[in-house]
Amino acid sequence: MNVRPATAADVPAIAQIHVAAWRAAYRGHMPDAYLDSLSIDQRRAMWASVVARAGPGHVAVLETGFCYYGPSRDGQDGAAEIYALYVHPDAWRQGSGRALCEHAERHASTLELATMTLWVLEANEPARRFYERLGYAPDGAQRTNTRLIGTPLHEMRYRKPNSVPGT
Repeated sequence: MNVRPATAADVPAIAQIHVAAWRAAYRGHMPDAYLDSLSIDQRRAMWASVVARAGPGHVAVLETGFCYYGPSRDGQDGAAEIYALYVHPDAWRQGSGRALCEHAERHASTLELATMTLWVLEANEPARRFYERLGYAPDGAQRTNTRLIGTPLHEMRYRKPNSVPGT
């Protein structure tokens, strides 16, 4: 799979994947009205800003998904974080998520960051099982996120030593 850095030309596809993945993955975890109201145009504007921004975060893409990652936002020295990982639901369980995670892990290794972290909804069992298959495990940190949609979302942090083969 050809994972590469995102460009402005990728933004429309990123926005479509983001909305489709949220609607499929978070149904039952977030209010239906919120998920139904998601706007591809709003996501396009958001991702255009992220992709254009020079900074420590990176967006990597495949035809079927994307990963946004960079230094840990929790202030942990030596750690990188996957901020967002979304694959179009039509492509779930075909290796795209794994390829995107491994790309982020390889990049973090080049920066000598020894740990990868990510936050996942506590109730999102399929996502938790996916990350566990990749070697991530809960590290005990939890938070209640009220910024994302205004409704409390209970999240837990997963952690993995950054030891990608071939790096």
